[in-house]
Amino acid sequence: MNSLTQRQRFVLLLLAVLDVLVIGGLILIVVTSTGRPARTAPEPPTATATSQAAVPTWTPTVTITPRPTLPARATNTPTPTSTPMSTATPTLTPTRAAMTPIPVTLVGADFDHILPNRIHGWEWDAYVNYRPGDTLDPETSYAEPLLSAADDAARQIDGSTLKVETMRWLKFRAWVYQTVTVTADSLVTFQIQAGAYSSLDRLIVKAGIDPTGANNCYGARWGQEQQINQESGVITLRSPTLRIPAIEPPDQGMAPEEDVTQAQVGRVTLCFFAEPTYAHVNNAAFFDRARISVQPPR
Repeated sequence: MNSLTQRQRFVLLLLAVLDVLVIGGLILIVVTSTGRPARTAPEPPTATATSQAAVPTWTPTVTITPRPTLPARATNTPTPTSTPMSTATPTLTPTRAAMTPIPVTLVGADFDHILPNRIHGWEWDAYVNYRPGDTLDPETSYAEPLLSAADDAARQIDGSTLKVETMRWLKFRAWVYQTVTVTADSLVTFQIQAGAYSSLDRLIVKAGIDPTGANNCYGARWGQEQQINQESGVITLRSPTLRIPAIEPPDQGMAPEEDVTQAQVGRVTLCFFAEPTYAHVNNAAFFDRARISVQPPR
């Protein structure tokens, strides 16, 4: 003991004090723990807790599936099935049915069957003030024309072609026409192709329509007049576009339903014309491919 230094003694003393403090602390902890009242055991979960635990499995909200299955509105087809309005239009009243345009076909439109002065489907007329043996005046003498099929392939327009000519050193003035039935109040246009040959000058040609359906071309309304010869080639003559009135029914001897029928149709005369400007050795006009265009009534 005496051999311990003063420092070692101090350390041992310090350790002894620490041991005493530790032991005293442990004793204090034991005393305080034994002096506390015992804790009550936790109460078992009540029925409320049990019912709250059942909340996640509460399935009434799962029955929300009827809302996604709302295709009932998608299949609501009253508006698409509003087709009765569109399908109601085909039911035409008798008046509307009567306004349906009548198809028009020209007879002999391509001049396939031509005999001397006889044209299938067509009539002709001419101004004649000269007969063989009369005094000849090349300026004012008009002889009867000769209508036949063109015999020169160079003058044919489309196969069989109508040729209009007369005697040498004389003029001719000729009308060719056809009367057809069309729907009343329709718009009608007539056209025909034409060519010419002249050993001196030209020929006058034109196309027209008589909207009254007369059996001649005296009251026809003509399109633009053309003066042509062999240098002009083939041209297209066009009439004015005219609205065709209805036929006036007779005052007597006709039943009411026949009056309606008569009021639904009109007659129109299609005309074309040829005349040389000067009398000479050869003057001839050529016509082919007659066509009619009918636009329905308003």
